[in-house]
Amino acid sequence: MENSPSTHQEMQQEMTIGRWLFNPFVRIAGARSLIIGLAGIVVAGLAAAGAGIRFDGLLDVHAGNEVALWVPVVEGLVNWAVFTLLLVLVALLFSKSAVRLIDVAGTQAMARMPLLLAAAICNLPLIQDAFDGMAAVLLGGELEGNTLTGLVAGILVTLGGVVWMVALMWKAFSVSCNMRGGLAIALFILAVLLGEAATLYLTRYVL
Repeated sequence: MENSPSTHQEMQQEMTIGRWLFNPFVRIAGARSLIIGLAGIVVAGLAAAGAGIRFDGLLDVHAGNEVALWVPVVEGLVNWAVFTLLLVLVALLFSKSAVRLIDVAGTQAMARMPLLLAAAICNLPLIQDAFDGMAAVLLGGELEGNTLTGLVAGILVTLGGVVWMVALMWKAFSVSCNMRGGLAIALFILAVLLGEAATLYLTRYVL
């Protein structure tokens, strides 16, 4: 049977650049998204270690750290696992549809991909020199123009990555748990707050 015009138009809409950037989960979910997402978390962690960045909290990206390669990788995995479990609990209690763990886990893993781009950009010499310059300022040095430029760039990159990630986390939750509307938004925000508190404790005091 041929697709109706409305179905064909919907499929075309799903493939726009905007959909790929902010809601790729209409096309990629399940095991495929889990593989892509976990690979992204690991590579993002390695890139973060190279840039002196920690993911010590669900939404946290902190620069200026000397860390072992494994630390940001494990932090990324902990952040993903904790939030996935919270969303599965929310879905079991409030979703009217059957929810698959692999869909929630896979889409949430993939939603953290913006951190890979942010960590990679923070390895650029301009931003790395700014991180070093800021460390010198804290020790009593003076703030130079290039340092300020690099710091602003680093802040914008990391902040943009986190905002993009949260948008993807919401879309992943909405699609995988089939939840929308005011109640879904409230539950998502609650899960984010609980996830932030739990991951801050785990990444700062347990790891």
